[in-house]
Amino acid sequence: MRFQKYRTKAAVVFTAAFFMACTTDRTMGELSEHNARKDSATIEIAHEVTITYTDSATLRAIISAPVMKRFPEKDNPRLEMPEGVRATFFDGIGDTSSRLFARYAMHYEKEDRIEIRDSVRVLNRKDEEIKTDELIWDKKKRRVTSDKPVRVRIRDEKIIMAEGFESDESFLNYTFTKVTGVVYLDEEISSE
Repeated sequence: MRFQKYRTKAAVVFTAAFFMACTTDRTMGELSEHNARKDSATIEIAHEVTITYTDSATLRAIISAPVMKRFPEKDNPRLEMPEGVRATFFDGIGDTSSRLFARYAMHYEKEDRIEIRDSVRVLNRKDEEIKTDELIWDKKKRRVTSDKPVRVRIRDEKIIMAEGFESDESFLNYTFTKVTGVVYLDEEISSE
């Protein structure tokens, strides 16, 4: 009789545990799916951010932004700088080679590519100013390109307008896809 009583209690406990386990598995699956959706929708926001890029212990660039948003999606993790970006690029010995300013940037982490857009302006150490609407910085190839119109002021000598642009990270060695115009700046204007 006593054994019968324990067997009945054991059967009740076993049955309850079985149903709880089934419910828990289903709930865990739903919870896992919910967390995956939540992770892809999570946005990390930071203010007054500075990022330092190095290559083989050599300083290559310092990028700063007033606001940086990180989207940690598994398939497409990225950093957005929606309120502007400033970057200083350095040569192999640590001297500043150029400075970049823009109103917007997006860094695609998997591709290691940065799209810089909206009023992009670069000043290099040769006193040249480069203006365009978009630059693509491929960090793996260490190249900067654009297929948009570009305007380059070379000191106070001339302005070159072109379609398409390619440069190294220093913005000192660049080429154009198609030059559309050259304006020579003459400092001496005759009054005759």
